Amino acid sequence: MSITRAAHEIADESVQIFGGRGLTQTGMGRVIEMFNRTYKFDAILGGAEEVLGDLGVRQAMAKMPKGARLGRSV
Repeated sequence: MSITRAAHEIADESVQIFGGRGLTQTGMGRVIEMFNRTYKFDAILGGAEEVLGDLGVRQAMAKMPKGARLGRSV
């Protein structure tokens, strides 16, 4: 999840740094443009962040003992 967020930040910042060159498909900006165009596929292949977060919580709740309490007991 944090990797897709980091990729988004990197793509945005690299286009800011390279300016117009970061949007061209040739020359110095081709790598930046390709990364900016394709990093979103990683998020799709990995699943939406909300879905993965929900799955993790459901799995954790399923494995909790029946009498377990969340938080501090008073």
